[in-house]
Amino acid sequence: MKKPFSSYRGSESYVFVCYAHSDSDIIYPDLSELNGEGINLWYDEGIQAGSMWRAEIAASIKGSAKFLFFISKASLNSAHCLREVDYALNNDIEIIPVYLDKSSLPGELELVLNRVHALFREDDSLYMQHLQTALQKSRGLTQLRKTLPKKRKINIVVLTLAIGLSMILISVWMQRDTGIEGDQTKTKTVALPSAYDRYLKGQELMLRWDKDDNLDVAIEMFREAAELDPGFALTFARLAESLRIRYALTREEKWLEEAATNAHEAERLNPGLAPVQVALGRVYATQGNHDLAFAAIERAVSIDPNDAGANQAMSRVYENLGRLEDAETSIQKAVALDPDNIMILDGYANFLFYQSRFEEAVTQWQTVIRLAPDHYAALVNLGSALNETGETSLAIIMYQRAIEIKPTYMAYSNLGTANARAERYEEAVEAFLKALEIDDTNWLAWGNLAYVYSWMNGMDSLAVETFEHAIQLAEAAKEQNSRDAFVYSDLALYYAKTKQTKLALQRLNTAITLSPDSGEILAAAAEAYEIIGQRDKAVEFAKKSLELGFSQQQLQRNRELADLLKDPGLQSQP
Repeated sequence: MKKPFSSYRGSESYVFVCYAHSDSDIIYPDLSELNGEGINLWYDEGIQAGSMWRAEIAASIKGSAKFLFFISKASLNSAHCLREVDYALNNDIEIIPVYLDKSSLPGELELVLNRVHALFREDDSLYMQHLQTALQKSRGLTQLRKTLPKKRKINIVVLTLAIGLSMILISVWMQRDTGIEGDQTKTKTVALPSAYDRYLKGQELMLRWDKDDNLDVAIEMFREAAELDPGFALTFARLAESLRIRYALTREEKWLEEAATNAHEAERLNPGLAPVQVALGRVYATQGNHDLAFAAIERAVSIDPNDAGANQAMSRVYENLGRLEDAETSIQKAVALDPDNIMILDGYANFLFYQSRFEEAVTQWQTVIRLAPDHYAALVNLGSALNETGETSLAIIMYQRAIEIKPTYMAYSNLGTANARAERYEEAVEAFLKALEIDDTNWLAWGNLAYVYSWMNGMDSLAVETFEHAIQLAEAAKEQNSRDAFVYSDLALYYAKTKQTKLALQRLNTAITLSPDSGEILAAAAEAYEIIGQRDKAVEFAKKSLELGFSQQQLQRNRELADLLKDPGLQSQP
């Protein structure tokens, strides 16, 4: 429904109007009548679920004389409406509650938005007269002070974060008893105000986990908030998310265990919140419990179909299930709901990258960098996508910029890969050694370093020694995750490079069995067969990898395949 008049902009007193967009047909006539009576109103067309809580809205609430809250089933299910109510309470704005239907308030809201002091649109024959009176007089109804750091329903974006060889994937209601004592004009605050402050600060820091020690501080903020207000469901959900990110960055099991504990506590406190189910689903996914992850995130979308974070999480679930069209639909919906959210844009870029749609991924990550120029992880990701499009020089610049902001294993490792592709082998060695100074437990950097040594004159012995160390680490990783096809394919390549043909073929067969439809795994098979001298098999698997979407350009960038690509059997390939 079209807005009946423009929101008030001026220096006089005004009323902020909070309502669900789906109720606009009911409330717009009321607003028009109030406006006609000279009551200044600031309102929106209805806050779209998933949109950002803009500074303009916060400022408009804070500057208002009164806060008119139209209560309905829709508005009580709106994270944005409830967030605005919380903000009004925290800024001591008088709230005028108007019931549009027979909706029941959550217990903690009922304590402050008590029906004794509310207006009932359908049951009051003098409703409009009473509403005008309440809005026009000073403190017309009971002043509702800050009694609610309880069930604060705040729709914030959740992060996904996983670590891969060439990129960092940045591929996400307080409950507290309070009381009102005395007559209708007095309230008593018994809540813990600092819990919500810590929650908000932790949330702000977690959204930029990449900066400084933001993630560590966010974790502590959420822990403190949970201790101060143990009924605060969203604090436990956000704590679970931040701990899961810490696990993804460190791979220390203790963080994942603590994340799981807090996710389950959040669900116990309030399973009806979409962000709680998202946090739980992401923990399940990280633990490898994909069925439970799907169920939790499906519940999140059911609770709030227009929650941007839930749709982003659903996209990741669909991607894991191989339902790529559904995955893209979900992530595109998340972007449409919250188009300026760097985490969601980053998630979309990750999706595109894994579908080998590198140029599109570059565009998405460039958007992220425009919004957050100092986001070192996005710079690393952008470099990875540029590297895959053949823009190696630009990729190197992105990695160097990321390192200037924050030197990390991933940035140095990817810089080494880019320098190796550019045949800048000494620079590649230097970068890989820097990566290993940060983390010497990852077989990938050791294996990549060994490859570079094998291409340099006089480095054969060092190459073999380095490959052997990479093999030792990868074999240990294989024991920890016996279903990771990429560990087996990497081992096959390392064994092939060290002329251990039997072991190379054993590991390769396991990799193909685990992931027979992966173009990347089959390209690795082509490389392994080429290294051990079985050209016919190399041609066969190179063709299969191309059929499965692995690009000709990716094959061409692999130095080990230079001779293979000249084979007549591959000349007819597009």
